[in-house]
Amino acid sequence: MRTQLARDSTSAASHSELFELLGELARRRFQSAESSFARLGLNHSEARLLKLLSAAGGQAAQEELSAGLGIDRSNSGRALKSLEQQGLILRSAGEDKRRKLVRLTAEGRRKATAAGRLRGEIISAFLGRLSEADAAELCRLLRRI
Repeated sequence: MRTQLARDSTSAASHSELFELLGELARRRFQSAESSFARLGLNHSEARLLKLLSAAGGQAAQEELSAGLGIDRSNSGRALKSLEQQGLILRSAGEDKRRKLVRLTAEGRRKATAAGRLRGEIISAFLGRLSEADAAELCRLLRRI
């Protein structure tokens, strides 16, 4: 009975520590990305939108982009407005007038490419001490969550 209690206590402590570590990593990742992308005049959401648009061939529906970001429509709307004001995207009504289409401009494509290179540098700086095997194992474990 004592051994089981000790194991349960250790398990709870490990889960708690993992929970805290994941939160800390998420905060550090976000802060690192925010400060890095600021060098390009972008915030984290704007850089992610450019990445999503680029991956979609340069054009996508606004709703799809919002869903791809995993943030609410008002936050993605602000990021899209900022990208539009910077001349990086164009928004227009689709065939269905209720649906907005978003397209990368030539400058938006250049900025998306620069953000992609910068993202690689962020990843390297953030996870560079892990081997590929360690990173793959950590991914495998985290997918189980």
